[in-house]
Amino acid sequence: MSISLYLLLGATFVISAWALKLSSERKSASSVSKLPVPPGASFLFGHEKTVFYEQPGRAFRNWIEKCGLTYRIKAAFGAPDIVVLGDPMGIEYLTQKRIYDYHHSRVVRPRVGRFLGRGLGWVEGEDEHKRMKRLINPSLSAETLRTMAPDVRDAASRVLNDMSQVLEANNGAIKNVDVLHWTARAALNVVGRIAFLYDFEGGHGEDAENILHGRRRGVTPMARYTGFIFLMLLRRFPILNDLPIPAIQAQAIARLTIQNGVAREMIRRNKDFVDKHSKDLLSALLIAYSENRISLEELNEQISTFVMAGHEATTLTLGFTLWELAHNQEVQNRLREEIANWPGEPTYDDYVSGLPYLDAVLNETLRKYPGLAYMERVATKEDSIPLKEPITLTDGRVVNSVEVAPGQTILVPIIAIQRLDSVWTDGDTWRPERWLGDRNPTEKMWPGYANLLVFGSNGPRTCIGAKLAIFVYKIVLSGLVTRFRFEGTGEELALGIASSLQPWLKDKTEMGPQIPVHMYAL
Repeated sequence: MSISLYLLLGATFVISAWALKLSSERKSASSVSKLPVPPGASFLFGHEKTVFYEQPGRAFRNWIEKCGLTYRIKAAFGAPDIVVLGDPMGIEYLTQKRIYDYHHSRVVRPRVGRFLGRGLGWVEGEDEHKRMKRLINPSLSAETLRTMAPDVRDAASRVLNDMSQVLEANNGAIKNVDVLHWTARAALNVVGRIAFLYDFEGGHGEDAENILHGRRRGVTPMARYTGFIFLMLLRRFPILNDLPIPAIQAQAIARLTIQNGVAREMIRRNKDFVDKHSKDLLSALLIAYSENRISLEELNEQISTFVMAGHEATTLTLGFTLWELAHNQEVQNRLREEIANWPGEPTYDDYVSGLPYLDAVLNETLRKYPGLAYMERVATKEDSIPLKEPITLTDGRVVNSVEVAPGQTILVPIIAIQRLDSVWTDGDTWRPERWLGDRNPTEKMWPGYANLLVFGSNGPRTCIGAKLAIFVYKIVLSGLVTRFRFEGTGEELALGIASSLQPWLKDKTEMGPQIPVHMYAL
C-alpha cells in the first residue's frame, strides 16, 4: 500500500475522530480544561504540527514564556488535550513518587517495544518492573563496573585503533567524516564485550553492520512529514500499531536482527557454560532462565533491549560532544590536556570523580542534547499533581496543583526545560565551564543526575544502565581526544525527534542521521 493510500486512510479516520471528540474528553479533569493554552492551534493538527516543524523544544520554550511552566496544548486529530508539565515539584512527584501510576503513552510504549524489545524499558506495573530490576541490577552496579574497566578499555581501543589505521592510510586527515559511524561501532563493541560476552568485531562484523544499518532505517522515516502524520494517527488510533505499515515495521528492523540472530547465538554459545559467579548481564539472564525465573521470550527481549539501548544513547552523546568540540577548539584543547596529564590509566573511580572538566563536558552535552527529548506518560488513576509554581487558570483561580483523570496524557519537555534561558541565561550555548566552581547551576535545576532529567530523575524508573553509559562515554571520549583532533566542516546541523534526539544535516534528512567533522591524527 502506498504512502498516499495510507494518508487517505488517515483522513478517513480523522473524520470519525471528530465525531468522537466530545465523548473522548468527557472525563477531562476540570483543572486540565482550564489550564492556560497557547494561541495558534491548528483545527486539524492542534499544536503538534508546530512542535514537529520547530527545532526540538523551541515551541515548548516559547509557550513556557507565555503560559508558565505548566499548561496544556491541543492534540492532533481531535485527541484530548495534553498537559505539558515543566514544574520541578510536579516532575519530581511524577517521576520519583508516583511513576508506577503513570504509564508510557499509547504512542510511546508500542514504539519502545518495536525499537528495543519488551524488556525493562517497556514493562509496566510496579511488581513486574521491580522483578526485572532485581534481576539486572547486580550486573550494572559500581562494584561490577570496576572489574570491567580493562575490558571496556580494550573493546574501545579496538575501534580507536581502526580509526588510526584509516587516518594513516589518508595521510593523517579525513574530511567530512560522519563520527556517528565510529561512535556507534565503539559503543556497540563495548556493550557486546562487557555485557554479553560477544565480539562485534570492532563494529565491523556482519551482525554489527546489520544492527547499525537497521537502526538508521528505523529512525529516518520518523523525521519526515509522513512520519509525523503516522505518529499523530497512532495517538488517536492505536490500532494502527498492529497494521503492516512500512514506516512502523521499519522501527523493528534492528531489534529483530538481534533477536533472530545475535541473541540466539549468544544463548547457544553460553547456556551450558555459565559461571554462577560471573557478573556480566548475559550470565545473570542465563542463570535466571536455567532456574525458570524467566522465559526464553523474556531472555530474548532483555538481550535486544540492552544491546539497543546500551549503545544508542552513548553513540549519540559522543557524537554531539565531538560536534561541539570541533566547533570549540579551546574546550577541546583543555579537555585533551586534563586527560593527557592524568598519571597512568584512570580507574573507574578516577573517571567517576577525578576528571572535573570531563564531567563538565559530559554534563553540558547531556543538558543541551538529552537523548530523551520529551517524556510522555498517561495517568492510570485520578491524581493531584503538586506544583512549585502556582498557575492561574482561565477562570481566574490560582492553584498549586493539577487535577488529572485516568487517561490524561502528560508531556515533560525535557529538552525545553534544559535550555531555558531563565535558568541557564544562554540555554542554546554549549559551555562546559558553567558546571565548574561557583557558576555551577545545579541548585536551580530539576531532580536527577547532575540535576538534569536525562536518566529519569533518579526515580524508580531511572535508567538502570546510566553508570555504565557514563563510564563507557568517558573512556571512549578520552581515547578520541588524546589520539585525534576534530574541526568543524561549516555545515549546519539540524535536530529532530525519531524516538530519541537525532542529528541531520539541515535540509538533508533523506541522508539519515549524521554528524560530519574533519578529523586529524595527533
